[in-house]
Amino acid sequence: MKITPIDIQQQQFSVKFRGYDIQEVDSFLEAVANDLEEKIKKIEQLSAALETKEERIWEYQNLEKTLKKTLMIAQATSEEVKKNAERAAQDLRENSQREAELTISRAKQAAAKIIEDANTQAARFEVELNDLRRKKVVFAQELKALLETHLKLLETSTKKTSG
Repeated sequence: MKITPIDIQQQQFSVKFRGYDIQEVDSFLEAVANDLEEKIKKIEQLSAALETKEERIWEYQNLEKTLKKTLMIAQATSEEVKKNAERAAQDLRENSQREAELTISRAKQAAAKIIEDANTQAARFEVELNDLRRKKVVFAQELKALLETHLKLLETSTKKTSG
C-alpha cells in the first residue's frame, strides 16, 4: 500500500486514556507529509530531467549515425569518381591511338585534365573526410563530457536524496 502525503495528513488515531498528545501527533504527521511531498516533487523533477537527457542522447546517437553514413557515402563517392576518371582516361587513350597525331595530342590533354580534376576532387574529398573525422572526435568528446556531467549531477542528486 502506497502512502501519500494526503494519507499522512488525514490519518486519525483513536484517543485513549493517557494516550499521545493529539497536537504533537498532528504536528508530526504534517511535517512527515510535507517532507514526503517535497521528496515526491524532487523525484518527479529528476525523472523529467533524466527523460530530457535521454532524448538528447538519442538525438546525438542519430546524429552520429547520420555522420557515419555521410562519411561512408563520401568515401564511396570518392572511389567511384576515381574509378570513373580512370575509365575515362583509359577510353581516351584507346580512342586516341586510332586517330591521327593531332587527335592523339588533344586526347592526351583531355585525359590529363580529367585526371587532374579527379585528383583535385579526390583531394577535396580527403579534406572533407578528415574534417568529418575531426568533427566526429569532437562530437564524441563533447557527448562524453556531457554524459559525465549529467552522471555527476545524478550522483550528486542521489547522494543528496539518500543522505
